Order: sequence, then structure tokens, then C-alpha cells
Amino acid sequence: MESKVLSHISNRKSELAFEPKILPQADIDTLFEAARWAASSYNEQPWRFYYASRDNQQLFEKALGVLAEGNQEWAKNASLLIFSVAKTELTLNGNSNGYAMHDTGMATANLMIQAESLGLASHPMGGFDRDKVKEIAGLTDGYKPVAAIAVGYKGDYNNLSDNNKKRVLAPRKRKDLGEIALKIG
Repeated sequence: MESKVLSHISNRKSELAFEPKILPQADIDTLFEAARWAASSYNEQPWRFYYASRDNQQLFEKALGVLAEGNQEWAKNASLLIFSVAKTELTLNGNSNGYAMHDTGMATANLMIQAESLGLASHPMGGFDRDKVKEIAGLTDGYKPVAAIAVGYKGDYNNLSDNNKKRVLAPRKRKDLGEIALKIG
């Protein structure tokens, strides 16, 4: 049976090979516009995206230094390094927003699918120093770093280390539908 899933969803994968090129500001704005339209509880829109573009090498290097060493190895060639941040308190009443992380993830998914539709690669990461993100972004209490995301032009896998080349060339695996979609009862 042919899949009816949008190709921008099924073709998206976490790339490791990037071409070190500057991404036009119009494309950067389009990525964040896609994120802006994500659904959120109470329409809170708790996500914030702090980013460094390759067009400012000093800030890009600062953002790169926040990543785990293994991620720096390949992310150094991305066009854009983004840190997603969740506002953890509801503006409505100051209570804890139990959906902030979920909603920030939805906005991030929109951003990454939009990147795929623009012919760009993306790769979300958990390997980064959250305290350093708080410092470089000037975050106050109530804002929690969620993920780092590299975005850019797809590069040549032959420029990767042997270990990362193996990761890229390994078959792409997903759990069977029956493992993730379970009927109640």
C-alpha cells in the first residue's frame, strides 16, 4: 500500500553532513514562521527560538561551543544553530504549564518539516549544555532549554568521520505501527 504521509514528513531525517553555507534571512524567517503556527494549549505559544547564523561567525562559534563535543564535530558545518526554549509558566494565570515542552516540540517539528520542504537538512540534539544556553540567551527563571537544532544545506557524507559516516549510511529504522498506535481496551 502506498503511504499517504506527506513526503516532507517521511523524507525528513536527522542529517549529519552539512555544507557550510550562509542561509538567507528570508529562509530563516520562513522556518520560524512555520514554528509560529504550531498548536499550543491555551494558545500560549510557549516556545522561544534563540539562534546563531553562520553569517556572524563569532556568535555561531559561541553557539557551537554550547553543543556536546560529538555534536560539534558535524554541526560546525550547519548554516544555523537553534536552541528551542519553553516558557514553563502560563501567562494566563502564572501556573505551571504542563504542556510547554510538548508545545515547544510541536513548534520544532513544524520548523523541521518546513526545512525539509525548503530542501534543507535539520538535526535536533539533546547533547548540549543547558546552563550555557541560559547564559548566552540571557534566560530568566521560567524558561527551560529544550533542544538544539542544526539546520542547513545537505553536505557530502564523505567529509564525515568514519563513525558518523556509518551512522548516516545505516538503514533508517522506525518502530512498527503496532508498537506505537495501541487501541485502548
